[in-house]
Order: sequence, then structure tokens, then C-alpha cells
Amino acid sequence: MDVLILSKTHMNNGKCCIGGITGSGRYVRLLTPAGENQPENTDLNPRQVWEVEFTERPNMTPPHIEDVLVISRKIKGSLKDEITILEFIKQRKIEIWQGSPDVLFDGKLKWTDKGSGFISKDAVSKHSVGFWIADKDLTKSIYFNKPRYSYHGSSGWRNLPYVGFDDPLEVIPRGTLIRVSLARWWDTKGTTELRCPTIIGLV
Repeated sequence: MDVLILSKTHMNNGKCCIGGITGSGRYVRLLTPAGENQPENTDLNPRQVWEVEFTERPNMTPPHIEDVLVISRKIKGSLKDEITILEFIKQRKIEIWQGSPDVLFDGKLKWTDKGSGFISKDAVSKHSVGFWIADKDLTKSIYFNKPRYSYHGSSGWRNLPYVGFDDPLEVIPRGTLIRVSLARWWDTKGTTELRCPTIIGLV
């Protein structure tokens, strides 16, 4: 099956998350045959098109239903420069969230006092990835030596960590296509609640 690579984002321990989409519009997250994330030096990169044979990852936990185990793959080329990823996904009638961060993930995000978004077990979204076009500019700041983008709306500040490999822009202009995703479930410090934090990358 042909897969267009959409994103490559940093993870811990020298690993990265490779997100893609099939020709039919299905989101996939390309894992190794052993079910691990790809190494940071993988040759899988955004805008490439690969012919991929994969199987479903067993025992997936929502909302991370995109995980597939790559059995084999062969490079086919790349998305033509004349076609943007925005045009590609519009052709396939894939939903694009538009507006403030509050609309992301079926409107099920909760927000901490510091403006960090997350999904909790009592309200799980349909997917752990999606596309968003913000109605305001997002401004970069550095928090604990890591970039994040801030959005100020009627509900207050919303802060979204940036985990892409490309150098972060000082400002992401409104109208830019952004890929948003949910990190894996984890125990939040100071609480027993499992949460999936929200992170972003450019496409």
C-alpha cells in the first residue's frame, strides 16, 4: 500500500515518530516489525511516498489506533512540488480542524492552568492525530529549553509543544496547515490520572 509520509517528530531515547497517510486517507504511524518507534536516523522523511507492507499492531489502546508494524517498504518517490499536502488531504476529503485549539480532537481536550492540552480516559478522541488550521498566529517561546507555541483566545492561553525536526519558526502564521498529535498515555506528576498530552509539528 502506498503511504505518504507527513511528519517526523522527536521522541525520547533516540527515537522518532513517523506519521503518514495512505492513498485512501487512513492515518498510519509506522513502527518497526517489533512494534518500536523508528530510530532518528531513519530514511523515512516527510513528503516521501513509500510502498509499504504492514500489519496492524496488536492490542492497540485508543486513541492511538494508527499504529502499524512495517514488514517491508520500498521508496517510490516524493509528493510533486506542484501539490501541497493541504491539497492532497483536501482531495481525500479529510477533516481539517479550524479555529482555536479548543476544537482539536473532537473538542475533547482538557487544559491545565498553564495552558497545556491533554486527553483523559473519561473522554477519548477518535484518533490520536489530525490536521489543524489556526485562526490566529501562534508565537514561539522556549520552556525548559524546548520550543512551544502559544495561542491566546477567549478561554485564555493555550500552549502546544513543538517536536518537529525542522527549525521552529518564530511565528506560525494563521492559515498554516499544522499536524497535531497526542503523545502516549502517561502518569502525570502529582496526579494518578493517565493523560495524552497534545504536541504539534509542521507539514
